[in-house]
Amino acid sequence: MPAGPVLSEEERRKLKILLQELCAKHWTARGYKKTSIKSLCADAGISVGTFYTLYSSKEDLFLATINTIQNRLEKQILSIVQNDPTMEGFASAIKALVREHEKIPFLYEANTPDFLSFVTKLSEDTMEKLKSDRMNFMRKFIRSSKLELKVSEQEAYAALSLLLSTMHAKEVISASYDYFAIFDFMVDNLMPSIFEQASN
Repeated sequence: MPAGPVLSEEERRKLKILLQELCAKHWTARGYKKTSIKSLCADAGISVGTFYTLYSSKEDLFLATINTIQNRLEKQILSIVQNDPTMEGFASAIKALVREHEKIPFLYEANTPDFLSFVTKLSEDTMEKLKSDRMNFMRKFIRSSKLELKVSEQEAYAALSLLLSTMHAKEVISASYDYFAIFDFMVDNLMPSIFEQASN
């Protein structure tokens, strides 16, 4: 593999941000399989050799892109519940989350052949870390909301995951109903079954 130029830390940081932004755009427009390192490098104005000084593989970049987007979404969601630590604030954050996911379809289209072809390239340890990170975020999310669980943690996580998975059926639902109105209705009615406001 050809060696890339020697880059300063600041140049490396900026190029990584640029490549992740391009990765998200290409992933949304073309999917994982049809996004090539060569096309990403052409859009970034860098050589393939330079790419490999920043990321070890295409999957490494795609994983970094997912993590960056998830971290941004988590900060956004946490800020909602920290400003309004109530069940209503939690519900507002869930509603905001699903609307953000609509803008980034590859985050919720986890069962498509394209996404699965990406996931199969990841190690078991990486997959376990992704699952663990999501569960840890959910715990932090609930704590920040000053809520207590009325059901087990596993049941709460499963119910919220199932709720968010309705994004897969958005087009079908939208043919007859306003998807977001129905989603909001489900959120408002599900929250009191899972949570109660903490006494302190």
